[in-house]
Parts: sequence; structure tokens; C-alpha cells
Amino acid sequence: MSGISLLSTALRPTLKERGLYYVRIIIISLFMIWIPLCLFFGGVYKRSAFAHLIRLQIVDFDKGLVGSAVTQALLMQNQPEDHTRPLWQARSQDSDIGGEFGSVNSVREWVRLNGWAALVIHSNATQQLETALAQNGDNAKSYNPNDAMTLFVSSGHHPVVSIQIVEPATTADLGKATYAFAVSMVQEIQKGRISIPPLLTAASSDADSSSNNSNLAGIIAQPISYRQIDVAPFTFGIGPVSYLFSFLVGMLCTIGPMIGWKMSTFTFYLKVRHRDLWLAAVALLFAWTAYMGMLGALAFSAFRGPGYSEVALKYTVGRFFSLWATITITLMAVSVWLFCWFVLVPPEILGLASLVTILPNTMSTLVIAELAPHFFRWIHALPFYNGAMLYRYILSGAYPQIGANVGIILGEICVMSLTLWVVIWIRQHMVLDGTSDAAGWSYGSIFFYSPVPHHKKKQQAAEEFTT
Repeated sequence: MSGISLLSTALRPTLKERGLYYVRIIIISLFMIWIPLCLFFGGVYKRSAFAHLIRLQIVDFDKGLVGSAVTQALLMQNQPEDHTRPLWQARSQDSDIGGEFGSVNSVREWVRLNGWAALVIHSNATQQLETALAQNGDNAKSYNPNDAMTLFVSSGHHPVVSIQIVEPATTADLGKATYAFAVSMVQEIQKGRISIPPLLTAASSDADSSSNNSNLAGIIAQPISYRQIDVAPFTFGIGPVSYLFSFLVGMLCTIGPMIGWKMSTFTFYLKVRHRDLWLAAVALLFAWTAYMGMLGALAFSAFRGPGYSEVALKYTVGRFFSLWATITITLMAVSVWLFCWFVLVPPEILGLASLVTILPNTMSTLVIAELAPHFFRWIHALPFYNGAMLYRYILSGAYPQIGANVGIILGEICVMSLTLWVVIWIRQHMVLDGTSDAAGWSYGSIFFYSPVPHHKKKQQAAEEFTT
């Protein structure tokens, strides 16, 4: 088959027209892509800008030497001017933080429901240490420094923040506090303010005496320590990225069918009632997102790894269906939102509409709104943000905000479904008037082609016919 060369003078006007068009698209794309990328990277970069708003609680049940020394050491490490690290806050046994701390279990439950971390200094910490130092034998041998304190953390509150901000801060600060206490105790022993048995300075070949001598030396070297308990674990295997990839992959797999629906329904707009077009679009979107939700829940079941069963909540049938429903409604909210763009915008900016919609939602799963600058507080309303909170609660039991999360997502589905009603009406009106073609190009575009005559041409033809 013969043809003409691209260098032919006959094609120059067309090439010039197309070239100017693509230059315009490139310029528009640079600005349109820059905006969501700035939101994404800016939000992720600024996610710890207000980390000082995180309060790490100290609950002193001891009221003795250990409790006062550790509390004072941790409070001295606070740096209010440094906004990139959390601050310690002392709470007494009778303090009210969402409920009275009458026991260690009440602190544990508060951390699961509301907090990031809380250090409990047990009521007998000082007494056990003094007893181990003052007596020989089994008292020193049975003493465990880890029994002095317990650090309750909740990685399910937000695993990224927990891994990058909370855990490094608690590990470093508690390491300094316990070391400072050990140094101060040695100084007190040297000054004679703390008495220990003479066994440490006595030379003896007796095996029991040597063992006791070693035990007491170990206590002096490390008099107190702590054990850490994650009350809502979410740092298992794929945990920190599971909800992000469940939503993101499901959303990316939904874009293809939505574009196909847009490109293949031109005839329907000519013949089918507006109400039926809207119902069909909503039903198909729900069916597809439910399918994606099922695949997401099954994928988590298959790849959650052995670490999940060791640390997280038991994965039951109920949690499987809860996860399925969470992924479904989250994807449905974003899909209806995005489909409203797809129905109206021309093909040249379909990708940009996807970026503007999906990138902010993706960013919201990596950011805690309470710790970000005020500009980013709008992420409270994003489906991915609320879906991620539901996802983490289902699997870890942390920070339950079920009513708010479900309400926001369902509210957005309703609002965007009503918006889709209007958008489909506009699209059908444009198709019937000959101002929009099958691909979505508008009348006047160099790519526009529609078998439906433009309404002005219809009017002109009718006037010519009457005359």
C-alpha cells in the first residue's frame, strides 16, 4: 500500500496543528502533575512536622525512688522546641485520661483505644529493688529488672508513625533514663546512702557466695529495665503496607473498566433513559469494587505471613468479611468520585484526573492528620484515610473510630452518586446535541467526530428547509 511521506508539504498544516496541540498538552500536564505530586511528597515529608503533639504517658504506680527518678529523667528529655519528636507527660494513678487509671489493665486499654504509648512504673518496683540489694540468696537471684516497668505501645494506631517516630523515641529515652538511674545508684552506694551486703567486697571461695556476689553485681549494673507490649500490633510482615496496596491496586484495576465504560456507551446515551444509565453505572461500579474487595481480602489471607498469627488478632471469618466490606466501600467512594471526572473530561486529561484523585488518597494513608500542618487536615475526608483506619482497627483493635470512618465513606458515596446523576445528565445532553462524541472529545476539538449533527447545524438545516 502506497502513501505519502511525513515530510510531504501536504501534511505540514496538519503536523503544525498537531504539534501545537501536544505542546499545549505538555505545558498543561506539567502544572497539573506538579500539583498532586507536591501534595503527595509535601504531605509525606511533613507527616512528622508536628510529632511533638504525640504524648507518651508516664503512669507512676510506684510512688517511690524508682518512679520519681525515672519520671524526672524522662521529663528532662523533653524538647518542646523540637517538633520532630514526641513529648513525655507524667500522669498519676488518679489522673483522668479518658478514664481513671485504677490498674495496669486500664492503662493498657487506654493505649489501645486512644494513645500511642504509655510507660507503667509498677507499684512494687522500689520495694523489690531495695529487697534484692539488702538481702542475699534467692532474693537477689530471683530479681528481674524488667519487672520494674512495662511500656505499652499501639502500632495499630498507625504503623508508619509508630516505627519511624514513637519506637525510636521510647527506646532512646528509656535507655537514657535507666542508664542514668544505674549511675545515680552507684553514686549513692559510694556515698553510703544505699547499703548493700558486705558480700561484694569479701573474698570467698564458696560457690553460693560467688553466685550471690554475681547476682548483686548484675543488679547494680542494671537495676531497672522494662518490657514492651504491643497492645494493638500491626508491624507484622506486610502489615504497614497492606491497606495502602489493597486500596491502591484495587483502584488502579478499576480505572480500566471505567475508561471502557466511558468509551463504549455512546449508543446508550442516544437511546437509553438517563435514570437507567445512572443506575447501571452505580451498579456496575459497586459490583466491580465488591469483586476487588473480595480479591483484596483473599490476598491478605494468603500473604499475611506467619508473623500475623503470632502477634495480631486472630484472623476469623468475621474479620475476613469486615475486611472485604472495608475495601469495597473505600474503593466505591473513590471510584464514583473518579468516574464523575471520567464521564465529562476529554481523553487528553483522563490520566491527570486519576492523579488528582488517587495521589492525595494514597498520601493520606501515610500521614496522620493530627500530626500534619493545618493545610493537610482535609485528608480527614478522604476515603483512603478512613478506610485505612477501619482496616487497622479490624486487624489490631486499635483506635476505634468506626462511626466516623464509616459515616464519612458512606456519605461520600451518596454525595458522589448524586453528583454522578448530574454528570450523566450533562453528558447525555451533550451527546444528543452533537457537542460530545464517543471518546468524549468536545465540539471544536481537532479530534472530534460524532454521527450526531451539532445542534446549530440542525437548527440551520431546519431553517433552510422551511425557507
